[in-house]
Amino acid sequence: MAARTLRLLVPGAIVLDGGPDNKDCDNLMSGIETLRRASGKSFPPVILLSTKNGTTESLGLSSIIDAVVTKPITPERLQPVIDRLVSR
Repeated sequence: MAARTLRLLVPGAIVLDGGPDNKDCDNLMSGIETLRRASGKSFPPVILLSTKNGTTESLGLSSIIDAVVTKPITPERLQPVIDRLVSR
């Protein structure tokens, strides 16, 4: 369902739940990468919700991930990241 929706709508931001090993959304990465390539820039921004603390690089994540937010998620932690990425 998520992959189909991604083809139909262009979101302002994408928030992915990586699951216990940060791999739960790997099947969406190629579609997101295609969408970003078509936009000609890093749009829409991609945020990964993770059980592990670190950066995209230190966690060995896809280069299309713009930010990592460590669980547990609260509006006070997630919203500033969304705002920063959407306004760039």
